Amino acid sequence: MSLAQFYIYSPLDFQKYVMNSHFSRQITVIQNHHTWSPGYRDVTPNNGEMYWLEAMRNFHIKDRGWSDIGQNITTFPSGNIGLCRPIDITPAGIFGANHGAICIENLGNFDTRGDYMTPSHRASIVFLNALFCIKFSLELNKEQIVYHHWFNRTGKRFSDDKINNNQVGDEQKTCPGTAFFGTNTITSAEANFYPLIQNKITELKGQVQPSTLIKKVKADVLNVRGGPGLNFPVLHTLTNGTEVTIYTVFNGWSKISSTADEWVFSTLLS
Repeated sequence: MSLAQFYIYSPLDFQKYVMNSHFSRQITVIQNHHTWSPGYRDVTPNNGEMYWLEAMRNFHIKDRGWSDIGQNITTFPSGNIGLCRPIDITPAGIFGANHGAICIENLGNFDTRGDYMTPSHRASIVFLNALFCIKFSLELNKEQIVYHHWFNRTGKRFSDDKINNNQVGDEQKTCPGTAFFGTNTITSAEANFYPLIQNKITELKGQVQPSTLIKKVKADVLNVRGGPGLNFPVLHTLTNGTEVTIYTVFNGWSKISSTADEWVFSTLLS
């Protein structure tokens, strides 16, 4: 298999890429990580973002014995987003717990007294988690938005009490950091990280709330596609007068299912 082709996006361009792409792998979990090393001071004009993607891939292949770079996504202090291992390929993120996961590797050391997260980086991390929740219809909870620190080295999850009482110790790395949006506990994620993601989800959805907006098909026949664009396949059709519930609006397209990628052209609804 050929190695992944790296791309670096701004958040807006990455949003367009994700929302206009069809992914065949079922995604049920978003993993949040930090690199610890390299850290902020290692990203320089001479050794920039693409350099570190190649360096991490080289380390993962030569030192870890993996087939390619481990993570699907890398975020940078600038707020840029690197597409690494393709989203349709299972990552090497949390050993024993990678099935159905997207691995987000945030470049930096976010342990206490480590790197101070830039506002752009902070916004990008929140944005990514929100975007993937929308794209893959994920719930904003401790089962689907997870930290590496919450799993032991065989992929079994620690008990909530063990995580929240800082009893993991040397059984797992601190990843994504003891100062990641508060701390690396579940209670901290629920208090400090998840609310930011929820606010971003609401913003990205354009304030359209699930199960509150009902419209009717005004075309004789309306194609339901597998994504928000004419390049996506037609899944089935709807007839004039059919009522649909709008869950997400993106670039002139409306998502009409809470559990699947089913999109229709918004102007053909009334």
